Formats: sequence, C-alpha cells, structure tokens
Amino acid sequence: MDDVQFLQKLLRINSSNPPGNEHEVTKAFIERCMVNDLPYKVTSLGNNRSNFEVTLKGSGDKHLFFCGHMDTVSPGESEWTYPPFSGEVIGNKIYGRGASDMKSGLAAMFLAIESIFLEKIVPIPTITFLATAGEEVDSCGARAFLEENENRTVDALVIGEPTNEKVVVGHKGALWLEITAYGKTAHGSMPDYGINAVDHMVHVINELTSLKLSWKIAREPLGSSSVAVTMIEGGIQTNVIPDRCTIRVDIRTVPPQDHEELIKELNNKLDKLVENHQLYEYKVAKILDRPSIITSSSSALIQSALAIKGETDDQCYGVSYYTDGTVLNPRSEIPTLIYGPGDEKLAHQPNESVPIDAFIRAIEFYKKLALTFESQMDWHNSPLQGGIK
Repeated sequence: MDDVQFLQKLLRINSSNPPGNEHEVTKAFIERCMVNDLPYKVTSLGNNRSNFEVTLKGSGDKHLFFCGHMDTVSPGESEWTYPPFSGEVIGNKIYGRGASDMKSGLAAMFLAIESIFLEKIVPIPTITFLATAGEEVDSCGARAFLEENENRTVDALVIGEPTNEKVVVGHKGALWLEITAYGKTAHGSMPDYGINAVDHMVHVINELTSLKLSWKIAREPLGSSSVAVTMIEGGIQTNVIPDRCTIRVDIRTVPPQDHEELIKELNNKLDKLVENHQLYEYKVAKILDRPSIITSSSSALIQSALAIKGETDDQCYGVSYYTDGTVLNPRSEIPTLIYGPGDEKLAHQPNESVPIDAFIRAIEFYKKLALTFESQMDWHNSPLQGGIK
C-alpha cells in the first residue's frame, strides 16, 4: 500500500467525535505495523476508543514526540460534492472528513517514522509517534496518556495540525464560559410581579462588550485576543416572564493573559450589577479551559524546522485554534512545533481536502526533522505537565 492509499484508508474510517470510534483508526495503524514488523503500543480507553504509539529508540538520551489526533468533527448537514468518507482523489487533492484536520498530518508523521524504521536508521533522539483520541471534544486521549506517563520526559513536541506547511510556534488559548442569569416568573401581563432574567442578561452582555475592549491585547505571532457571545437561550413562553437566561461566551487569549484572573474580573463586574439591582442572581461555569502555548523561534526545534524549509525567524506564525499541546504542555515548558500539510481554513468545512503533493512533502519534512534535530543543540529537558493551568 503506497502512502496516498494509506491516507485514503484512514479517511474512509468514520471517526467523527462524538462518539469517536478512534480504535478503528488504531486498527489501520496496527495492520500497517504488523506488515512491517514495526513494534507498537495500544492503550484502550473503552467504548471502541484508544491511543496508539510507536517508539524508535535513539542513540542519544533526548526524546522527540510527534503527536496527532485520530478523531474528526462530524461531516455536518451541508451537502458534499464527494462523499465525506470516500477518500476520493480528484486531480492533486484527496477529499474527505479529516483530510486537513488532521489525518493527513497524522498519516505523514507515522509514515516518516515507518520510513526511518524500514531503512534501519538509528536517529539521535528517541522518537515517539502518539495518535490520540478525543481532541475535538475533551482531549480524553491526551489526558489518559498523561495519567499513564506523568514522569515521562519529552524534550520537544511536534503536532501535525493543519498549518498549510507553515512553521507555527504557538496558538491562542480558549476559555469557554456559560453565564446564567436567574429571575422570577410572573404572568406576561404583570411583569412587575416577576424578575426578568432576559432583561438582566442584557446588562451582562453590555459588561462583556466593555471587557472585550479592556481585555484585548496582541502578541505576535498569535495575533489579538477576543471575546464573543456565541449562544443565548432563555424564556418559557410568550406570556411568562423568564426566570432564566443563559449565554455561552468564547474567549480567545494570548500570553500573558491568565484565565482565572479573567474569570475573577468578570465575577467582580457581575457582583456590581447585583449590587446595583441590574442582576438578580447569576452563575459562571467553565465549559472549556485551554491555555495558549508559544515557543521561542530561537529554540532548537523551531530552528531545525526553519532550516529544513530554508526559512528565517520572521517566517514563524501562530494559529487561532487550540491543540492537544494545551494538555501535554500547558505551561509552554516543552518546545512545541505545529506543522501539517492541511489548510486550517478547510478544517470542519464540507468538501475538506488536502493536496497530495503537500502530503508527500510533509512526510519528507517530518523525516528530516527527526534525523537532523541534533542532540547537542539547546535542548530544554522537560517532564510532561499534567493538568491545565
């Protein structure tokens, strides 16, 4: 099976999350390993879900990780020109859910390591390929890996998310909040006998609009932080004063913003609304908490990537989406490169695709990175960091 056919095989597996079923992807990796006598490890997570690992022992004492996720988002309700699980090749592109995000990067990393193994090359660092479950929802695979490998040392981390072959040194943090305003029901014709939670939520949204400006900072190459109210729900029926209104807020952060400090400031603002009788009762709940991560362009990992590309420090980029790096490296203590053949603009879109030549180039890039990353360079030996700050 050639490289393109292997990617097609992965794309034909429905690993939409929920429910995930990532073990079906693991089976494809196992089948490939068994053909080539490549040792592997599987960690079962239950419910047809698993993590998959391959490790090549190096001649040195450093450890380089290649990491990607096996799950995808669902195909959605929009019509696809080519079936989302067909892996169809049209011209220079392969189509399918996960083609960009991120089965192309996942397959390319595995194939690079397989190539090193088959050529009987002993790399300087020990190299591990880690394919995880659940990144699109809760990073259950990355968290399970941490629980099992809390003291395992990782000296550098490569994540194969779609970057359109750009060298990416970090991504924004993501903080999703659910804010609920409470009130008291009454007949719609007698509003003064109730407490209108929807009216009170207007004051909450006004505070968020103000915070959107005061919280906005920029950090190159990640760009600017942002705040957006993305969902709202409230009310019972037209003739009842609503006693509950809930919104969802999507906050994207950049260093040095601290999520707990932002929540503390928001609570203080809402407490003042309560004091001023503009809010009756409220609750703020964290739905998702992923810190930003960033690596200096001067690190050995990034310099190696730039050298392979023939690029310079000013050609380092940031992305807005988050990765499993927020779980594996929440305090940016492990040098991390995000690099993949997919186009991030196509992620989660109908007719998702990846150029075949970009996929083939990615295999060679990952292989060169594994073999040219010198152990005598400026390594930062860091254990995996459990939990989210």
